Amino acid sequence: MSATTNPSAAIKLENVTKRFGDTLAVNDVSVHIKPGEFFSLLGPSGCGKTTLLRMIAGFEQPDTGTVHIGDRDVTRQTPQARPTAMVFQSYALFPTMTVGENVAYGLKVQKQARPVITQRVTSALARVGMAGLEKRPVTQLSGGQQQRVALARALAVQPEVLLFDEPLSNLDVALREKTRAELKLLQHELGTTSLYVTHDQQEALALSDRIAVMREGTILQVGPPEKLYAEPDTAFVAQFLGGSNIIGETSLAARFAGNGATQGEVLAIRPEHLQPVTEGGIEAKLRARQFLGTHAEWSLDVEGIELRAFVPPGTKATESVRVRASQWRFVKKDD
Repeated sequence: MSATTNPSAAIKLENVTKRFGDTLAVNDVSVHIKPGEFFSLLGPSGCGKTTLLRMIAGFEQPDTGTVHIGDRDVTRQTPQARPTAMVFQSYALFPTMTVGENVAYGLKVQKQARPVITQRVTSALARVGMAGLEKRPVTQLSGGQQQRVALARALAVQPEVLLFDEPLSNLDVALREKTRAELKLLQHELGTTSLYVTHDQQEALALSDRIAVMREGTILQVGPPEKLYAEPDTAFVAQFLGGSNIIGETSLAARFAGNGATQGEVLAIRPEHLQPVTEGGIEAKLRARQFLGTHAEWSLDVEGIELRAFVPPGTKATESVRVRASQWRFVKKDD
């Protein structure tokens, strides 16, 4: 399928803050998302990522700061006035409508002509692999098919910005991975600016051109997936994006890394970089192990500190093992 000329626009947030009562949901966030970019907001529940998405969509308004889409200040505009479309976690389909009627809904709100509606519904369903299903009741669809209809409905209005609020979280693992790959391919073909909210690090790594890691209403670090994974700035980013072992005990950190952390730093070691050795290394007690298919996960006690190691499946071990770090990184200690 050849690329389309779908519109796309930059998103620019400047000093955006949002409170709900005494809760500071988003704290002075500034970020610039490029036209055509697939950008993910990644963080744990309650970190402010969905609130940020809803402010871009217009469902919430910031207390302070501005939201720009393209060259337009949309901070105080209604959702209907913004060149955006959202795919919700719950899909938000109308159960009494057919597939075609659901996809056409936004176009009817826009008061598009009937021939335009018919053409766009047909095109949008074809793009998501559901051509010819216009008359099927949505209640007869699987979860994966409903997710595709929700995406088709968003595509049909030809938005400049697509907003995704954890749209794959209700799918089973196999279908989620399949749909994720299809979504990445579709976004590449369309070239539409996409903002994706997720707490799933694998989703963010697989889909994104860039990722913003959020915590407690702030953005801690922004960058391409490979750079964030390899070069986290803080202990939180290292742990949340890849599950790094964090060692704050100075003498143990020095034994793993050959030198100690400076003030305000801790040592981060990815589980895949903590390796068993027959000679040298540091003594550890093997507390538990799990077979996970591509690798085994060992839970280790190293001088009273719990560490995780990913090792090849079938790696033999006794209760006492020795380990070393093949790679490590000193990162900022969390506040």
